Amino acid sequence: MKKICFAIPVHENRDVIKDQLENIRYFCPNASIVFFQSGKDPNLCNRLGIPVCPTSFPMVWGQDFSWFFLNVMERLENIGYQYDYFINLDSDSLFAKKGFEEFIISEMEEFDYMSADIKIIPSDDDWWGPAQIMKKVWHLWQPIFNTEHFYGCFGSQVFSRKFVKQILSFNKFEDMKKMMKQTEKEVFALEEILFITLANSLGVKSKAYRHNVGKWMRYVPKYTEQEIMDAINNNEECYLLHPVQRLMNDPARKFIKSLIQ
Repeated sequence: MKKICFAIPVHENRDVIKDQLENIRYFCPNASIVFFQSGKDPNLCNRLGIPVCPTSFPMVWGQDFSWFFLNVMERLENIGYQYDYFINLDSDSLFAKKGFEEFIISEMEEFDYMSADIKIIPSDDDWWGPAQIMKKVWHLWQPIFNTEHFYGCFGSQVFSRKFVKQILSFNKFEDMKKMMKQTEKEVFALEEILFITLANSLGVKSKAYRHNVGKWMRYVPKYTEQEIMDAINNNEECYLLHPVQRLMNDPARKFIKSLIQ
């Protein structure tokens, strides 16, 4: 069976981190996990049994998450870590149904990148916040991507090992990193633009999550217990949910925990 590696930025609340680990191990038992320690507590991930990316650093929400992707990807390649698909998971994501691993392997059979809500951003599209800002600096980014437009996405992005290698060997990789540094504080959620646009630039075969799966990854609001109960009862493809409140006494989180047998 092909193997998934989940990369997770964690910054606080060990109980919630342990809850997410238990959740992943139950619903995706064949997957491996790597942490990126993005908080200020140096002991946060101690004795959890999960490798921590040594180039972790405290991150600012919405500003420098693209480095989390690149740093973990580089680390895995440097140590020869074996995986087939690299997937980022937010720390407020939880699984609610088995079958995600099989879904990913099936969906990615002829593709090298997948994310939710993929969209092309034409010059007159200004409804999406990150796009509004990116357009102001697109003249700086465009020579790197060499594409007419940039793209946007959301949710847990899926990268084949092949695409990861393409990213790390990109002939403008150093220029890209310099531009990340230059614009990351301006472009909110750059990671939701950077990798899908790079995939298009490199001719990588890409696709969006099927709607019935991708719709469970959203920006707001936080999931309620009733929503999740209804989804389970209706046999929805609610494999991966985002966002779930990062509180152990949250009713939605408690209900998901009750599904683990």
